[in-house]
Amino acid sequence: MRRRAKVRGVRRRLKRLRMYVDEQTHSFPTTFHDGYWHNKIPIDQPFLLSVQENSRIQYAVIEAMMEGPSRLVRLREEERNRVVVLLDLPTIWQSELLVFENDARLKVFMKRDSPDQTWTPLPLDDVFQQKLVASADVEVHRFHERIQDEDDIYTGEVWLLVQ
Repeated sequence: MRRRAKVRGVRRRLKRLRMYVDEQTHSFPTTFHDGYWHNKIPIDQPFLLSVQENSRIQYAVIEAMMEGPSRLVRLREEERNRVVVLLDLPTIWQSELLVFENDARLKVFMKRDSPDQTWTPLPLDDVFQQKLVASADVEVHRFHERIQDEDDIYTGEVWLLVQ
């Protein structure tokens, strides 16, 4: 049986993540580029790769990220704005917080079908979804992602939690 390596600085990093999310979501964004506003997760890649096998820490990171969208939903003035958490699994490295001007722009964002990048819809995983989503007003979309560049092909899973 393989022992997990101890991950150091978890509380400090989660605290810093929560502070960053608070700063970025204290007011609703007003500047949209191509119909949306986005903000990447501010945690270093080596840390996220080290917790890839530790679902408890991953859920804590995701929970910290979910606090911002809840605040933005309360702050939004127009119901047509969509607040989204994009989760890039299993590493969470490319995860981000997004705000779309409307449903049409969100649908354009979700349609990825090019030689370089493809998102294929997947059925929802009920166990994972129940752990992630506490609120009934959150719409969940799950995709298999395939990205191809000159050197490599990357595959992963993308979850969009839409409010």
